[in-house]
Amino acid sequence: MVQKSFNKKTVTLPKFGLCHPSMLFVNALSAEEIQTLENMKRYHPSHVPRVRAQAVLLSDNGFSLKELSAIFGVCRQTTSTWLTAWETGGIAALLDKPRSGRPCKLTGEAKRYVLDRVEESPRALKTVLAQLAEHWSIPVSIASLKRVCKQAGLVWKRVRKSLKSKRDADLFTQSQQQLTALTEQAQQQQIDLVYFDESGFTLEPSVPYAWQPVGAIIEVPCAKSKRLNVVGFMNKSGAFQSWVFEDSITTAALVACIDRFAPPYRAGGRQCAHPHQP
Repeated sequence: MVQKSFNKKTVTLPKFGLCHPSMLFVNALSAEEIQTLENMKRYHPSHVPRVRAQAVLLSDNGFSLKELSAIFGVCRQTTSTWLTAWETGGIAALLDKPRSGRPCKLTGEAKRYVLDRVEESPRALKTVLAQLAEHWSIPVSIASLKRVCKQAGLVWKRVRKSLKSKRDADLFTQSQQQLTALTEQAQQQQIDLVYFDESGFTLEPSVPYAWQPVGAIIEVPCAKSKRLNVVGFMNKSGAFQSWVFEDSITTAALVACIDRFAPPYRAGGRQCAHPHQP
């Protein structure tokens, strides 16, 4: 028989027996050890090391194995193993060692095939799954395809509607230059720069999600539908005025909105510039 001394009690242990003898309490922790364990408990990305660090801290505060087992929902032997690991190996012993796991079913070439199919159908992993089974005869799950996408740097996020494919590049550049000139005049208080735009609200379903590279956005063409249309004017100081239409905004309706918006500027003798946002 051998004896091992701990912080609060002395426990008699068999010389030959369990690999991790039952501990009662950890030895008194230093301020540095407490700070290290607190950091692991709060900030470690994995749940299990956080739990183990908290168990060591509670043991230092006088919690018994029975109490720790009840708190964390594990048996006494598991709790004792955590405390023994801390006493023998320190903070590194509270971490899980790397495990080999099952070999991946998808080889490098198969993964490239999956990513190519995902690029073609970023919103339909089931389609990619069927293509993979037909072309490679590899049975994998949707979860496996998601892991491949994440490992390749893809994220699942909302697709954005865009009008970039429909705009004139030269006209857009010219509009940007005109807007820059108007902004400089507004900064010199030569004009009151007012921004004008039109938007709409509809009951159409939300824009779908798709697997996309980080920093890149898949764009889908916009489509017209019945909606509630709003015309608005806003200047640099945040003053805003708007009109709401249930029908399409025609040229006559737009001119009428401008005529109703302009009188205060005419009465005050001020110049107003209202570039439409491209």
